[in-house]
Amino acid sequence: METLPERGSLDATPLPNLLLDLYRRRYSGGLALSREGVEKRVWLRDGVPVLAESNLPSESLGIQLLDAGRITRADYARVVEEVRARRCKEGAALLGLELVAPQELFAALKEQVRRRLLDCFGWPRGSFALDASASPGPDSTAFRCDPLPLAQEGLAIHWGSARIRTSLAPRLDRYPAPSPRLAALAGRLHRDDEVDQLVAALDGGRTLGDVLTGLRQPSSLAAAWVLDAAGAVIWHESPVESIEVGTSSDGAGGAHAEFEIVVGARPAAAPAKARASKGKAAEPARSAPSRESEALRARILALHAKLDTIDHYEILGVERGASPEAVKRAYFAAAKCFHPDALAQIGLADLRERAGALFARLAQAHETLSDPARRRDYDEGLHGEQDLDATRVVQAEALYRKAEVLLRAGNFAAALEFLTPCVQLWPEEGAYQSALGWALYKRMPSDPKTARTHLERAVALDPRDAVAHFRLGLVLRGLGDPGADRALDLARRLDPKVRQR
Repeated sequence: METLPERGSLDATPLPNLLLDLYRRRYSGGLALSREGVEKRVWLRDGVPVLAESNLPSESLGIQLLDAGRITRADYARVVEEVRARRCKEGAALLGLELVAPQELFAALKEQVRRRLLDCFGWPRGSFALDASASPGPDSTAFRCDPLPLAQEGLAIHWGSARIRTSLAPRLDRYPAPSPRLAALAGRLHRDDEVDQLVAALDGGRTLGDVLTGLRQPSSLAAAWVLDAAGAVIWHESPVESIEVGTSSDGAGGAHAEFEIVVGARPAAAPAKARASKGKAAEPARSAPSRESEALRARILALHAKLDTIDHYEILGVERGASPEAVKRAYFAAAKCFHPDALAQIGLADLRERAGALFARLAQAHETLSDPARRRDYDEGLHGEQDLDATRVVQAEALYRKAEVLLRAGNFAAALEFLTPCVQLWPEEGAYQSALGWALYKRMPSDPKTARTHLERAVALDPRDAVAHFRLGLVLRGLGDPGADRALDLARRLDPKVRQR
């Protein structure tokens, strides 16, 4: 097993890969995560996160209970005063003021570990540092957070379908068969009918591309990613006729199964002679640009230049009447060709970002044209601008719904990643402008001036939106603007129970 670096970039080693690798190694110690002034410290025991700290005020225990509606603002003010007077932690203050019962506090602290880690899945970049000597202390209570369902949830919320499919692309034409520990590992994930369908389909008789074709939900695709990373499947180059599956105990609190994880991106296997010598990290094999790689460069640049106007058929390179099998073959071929992680191997690492955008569109095109009903709707939408507008509305609404979940969880930075393209797609919707303005104001560091612009646009689009007026009032108050009270009064007249969401 290669030595894990003590420090690294979350861009090169994404958090889900890092967490599952630490779990495989049964790592005990500290994990520091940082990005743009945000600092988080996580302690692990035997590879399982048990405690987490954050310098974000929005991730304090009191704010968590306040956002959940469990305590009031007056209660929270009492907690802050109690912490200051007694110099104690918020948990002790909550218990001392009898605002929560011990069992409820335990559940809230356990949820806090999950939420603080979950937020980091949405970081587009950042760094990590390991300290095996760090310890939360012998008297600290362990709040175990199973890394498998945590990774599934983080991938589904923050990576989304396109990025997950991009990560799985090198295996699309291979056949996943169950390993002896598939049932145990799958049993720890968040399950629904589609995840059950996924687990049943890992029978060695279908390619991963065929298996993924039937999945529509990000949580199901995330389950496929986690099962792959956790070694729950065995990969074959051709269909497997019959499989004998044994059993393996791997419960969250029981025996652990051994599995291999590639930390960081998943490039194709390197030849043995290219492996790193002892104590040194392996360098990816690179070849000088060839005629073929330069032709691919030109193709990527040409497609990326017209990404906003190209339709699903053109990006896949198929005719309008192409059969589902032809669409699938075209997608598999393009996926291998444009996969961002493979470009560095042929001297095209500088195109990684553009290729990632292309790959996301390829995945969208494949999903749409593989589904008869969605393909029919899409074909009809190609005939007029009205249908094109309808498509943009649907896309914007889907982004907004994802952002709403993150806003309710207090993850404003991650919500911005959905709200920004949402408003770009449909700027005439007041609710979208309101949500974007509020996220800009609440994220760290705050941007109240830009937030004001979007919130003023929101109330202009929908003068009856009490929430937008209330949010604008709070932003204006933060800016010291005398119009704050007028906006807040109007919000309360529109809805006496209004509060920011």
